[in-house]
Amino acid sequence: MQFSIETFLHYLAQPRFATVAGVTLLVAIAAQAIGTVIGLILALCALSRHWPLRVFSGIWVWLWRGTPPLVQLFLLYFGLPQLGIRLGVLEAGLIGLGCYSGAYMSEIIRGAMQSVPPDQMQAARAMGMSWLGAMLHVILPQSVRLILPPFGNEFSSMMRTTSLLSVISFSELLRVTRTAINETYAVIELYAVAAFWYLLMYSAWIIVQRQLERYAAAGSVKRNMTNVATPVAEG
Repeated sequence: MQFSIETFLHYLAQPRFATVAGVTLLVAIAAQAIGTVIGLILALCALSRHWPLRVFSGIWVWLWRGTPPLVQLFLLYFGLPQLGIRLGVLEAGLIGLGCYSGAYMSEIIRGAMQSVPPDQMQAARAMGMSWLGAMLHVILPQSVRLILPPFGNEFSSMMRTTSLLSVISFSELLRVTRTAINETYAVIELYAVAAFWYLLMYSAWIIVQRQLERYAAAGSVKRNMTNVATPVAEG
């Protein structure tokens, strides 16, 4: 079987692949946003002084990181109806991928927040801030620079993980590609088209991620210079 460049270019130019690639990207963004929020909550629970919250965070991470995301999607979409709970394809996909991502993001955020010097928390508490307020307004902003690189890796992975939604009949890029293959039998060419769109999305995200990291690094340098200059001014 030879690769046909004409067939590849023909399907690459079809609007349906560009459209479904956009849908895939939006689903990845939504799932990652859900995962980031869940990860922040779990990280705060893991760092809490209250042991039930730490146990809850530990069980969540153990459960969602210890089982394959494909099994999780099956349980949400096909298993929950056995309990009288029915989720749509998109709902099951976003919940499953979001919770899965949240387990990983919680460890990323927790590790970054723990890297902030303890005196930052002590200073915030001395100023009358609550523990949660200090975490959100003092510790978390200083952790962003450390969170961004692994966050970028997580989102890159999420764009590829959305392909699992094809097993629950969601029309993302891989499912549309397989449907087209069944119609035309142009296997290599159509998978090459799918690979092109995945690579395009990944390359665009790399550019965005690098800009975010530069912005966060510049903000960190500015804060450090301010902290150094303040004692001198007081003296």
